[in-house]
Order: sequence, then C-alpha cells, then structure tokens
Amino acid sequence: MHTKYLRFVSFGAIAIIFVIVIYQFTKPNDFGPSNEENPNDKAESFFRTQSDGFSVDPFYLESAKSIFSPDGQFLHFDEIIAKAKSGDLNLISELWNLRRQCPEGSTREQCHEYIKAFIQNEYSGEDAKKLLNLLTNYLKYEEAMVQLDPSSKSFTNAERYEQIKQLRRKYFSKEDADLIFGLEEATADFSFNRKNFLEETKNLKADERIRLYEDYRKKSFGNYYNAVVSREPQYDKFETEMDLRQNELVKLSGTERESKEREVRIRYFGKDGNDRMEKVLREMKEEEERISKLEIEEKNLLKNYPNLSNAEKEKKLMELRIKTLGNKELAEEYTRRLEYENTLKNSGN
Repeated sequence: MHTKYLRFVSFGAIAIIFVIVIYQFTKPNDFGPSNEENPNDKAESFFRTQSDGFSVDPFYLESAKSIFSPDGQFLHFDEIIAKAKSGDLNLISELWNLRRQCPEGSTREQCHEYIKAFIQNEYSGEDAKKLLNLLTNYLKYEEAMVQLDPSSKSFTNAERYEQIKQLRRKYFSKEDADLIFGLEEATADFSFNRKNFLEETKNLKADERIRLYEDYRKKSFGNYYNAVVSREPQYDKFETEMDLRQNELVKLSGTERESKEREVRIRYFGKDGNDRMEKVLREMKEEEERISKLEIEEKNLLKNYPNLSNAEKEKKLMELRIKTLGNKELAEEYTRRLEYENTLKNSGN
C-alpha cells in the first residue's frame, strides 16, 4: 500500500533526473552515426546566428515537408493551445516526438532547424510566430538547465524543483510557462504537499478523508484535473482509496477487513476482477507461509549441523529449499534472491 505514496513523493527526484537528461541532449553529439555525405551539411544552420530565431534555410523548409508526417492531421493552433491549457497535450513530449523524426545523422542544431521549418510550413502568421517563440525560448532554457547542479545534497527535492521553476521564469512569461510546464508543476506541488494532507486527515473517517482528498486534488490541479483523472489507471484509483482507508482498516477484525477490501475491489474491478485478485493474494500468502517455514527449518538445520563444510551445507540447504518450495527452479530463484539481499546488506545499502 505504500507504493502509491512513494510514486508521488518521488516526483521531485524525477524532475531532477530530467536535468541530467537535458544535459545529455544538449551535448554537441549527432542524433545518429556520422555520414560524410550527410545532406544536412548542404544547409546553413541559423540556430545560433539568427537573433530572432525565426529564419530558416530553404533546404530545411523543403525537406521538412517529407520528414514530419501526421498521424491523421496535425492539430490547429487553437487546438494546441486549448489542449496544453487543459493538460491533454504535453508540449515537451510533442517536441521530443518531432526530434525522433529528424533524419539520422542530424546534429541538435540541424534537428531544431527541421522542426522550425515544420512549424513555418504547417502554421502561418502570428500562430507560427507564437510556436516558434515557445520553441526558441525552450531551447535556451534547456541549455541553461545544464548549469544547475542536480546532485547537490544541500537542497531538498522541493527546493531543487523551486530552483528549476525560477529558472523557467527567466525564459517564459507566466502564461507561456503554464502552457509548457503547468501540469508538471501542479503535479510536483501536489506530491510535495500530499504528506501534509495525509497527516492532517489521518484521524478522519475513511469516507470523509476520501472526499477531502478528491477536493484537494481538484484544488491542486485546477484546469488539469479532468486530464489527470481521465489518464489515471483504475488500479491507481483503487490503490489510493486503500491507502486512505488504511488507518480505519487496521482497526477492523480480520473478517471485517477482508469483507471491506473485497467490497472496494469489486467496486473497481467487478466480481471477476476481484476473484482473480483474491487468487493472487492467496498464492502470495501461501508463498509467505512457505518462506517463513523454510527460514525456521534452515536455522534449525544449521544449528543441528554446525560442522558441515560449505559444500555440504549448501547441498543440504538446496535439498531443503526444493522440498519446501516444490521444485529446483523455485529453490534456485530463492537462493539468488538471498544472495542479492546479502550483497546489498554488505555494501551498506
């Protein structure tokens, strides 16, 4: 039940990892292997030489027509803005989608010239200018991101993320920053403050806590709420409710708790889904019981035969594991898991 909480609180760490990803992308490497006859070399890149960021070499304008193919039809400008404002469209993800379509061997600069050409070909007037302005400022911000030190231990994840937000405001107006980063920043704020909500509501009845949690999400995500809910996997919804009910569930008897958990599972997954989940839970419980039994028997074996050689000891332990777990494959898997856990323990992790 703790995985949901960990998934939210780790968002800040993920955002910091994003800095490292950007660093890798902004290094002056090619998108693919070098090619002496690379057609990109025929054109001059205006990425750094044009102050307005809008000029594009004719080579790119013509080439982009055959490079970027729509999945159906490209969105109109108004649709792009509306979907970005609602959280239904992630502009950074769309940029990376375009980057992946750049010709093999393109440098970072050349790839962005193709993308600028695509925008000029597909959109016109002020619409094209707005999109090009967003792209140009984002590329400048992307390069500035590498100057941040994501490995500094003197800041919390929330403090490091605040640094990133402040950097963004140097390159974007509030309106433009919301278009590009709005949902991401709302998600980060939600995750950083979720612990406080859980602490403040821990003594409330479960149904009331669940209602307030949804109100808290609506307030946190604002215009993005519907997009967040529509993309949320059913299992995540179930897991969240079980987390919010946990304080109440632990007070119930075993029978009452199983009944309540079954009621919630059926509500989310139907009777068939609940039956499948109960089967898995039974199997997990049986495995835990076998492992507990095995651990006791292994201790007794080592206690009763203290003078065995390492080879004899390993042989007897394997025989015991095969007998308890059912077959050699499971016994070997269990042995590997123990070895891995011991390695982590000995390394201080």
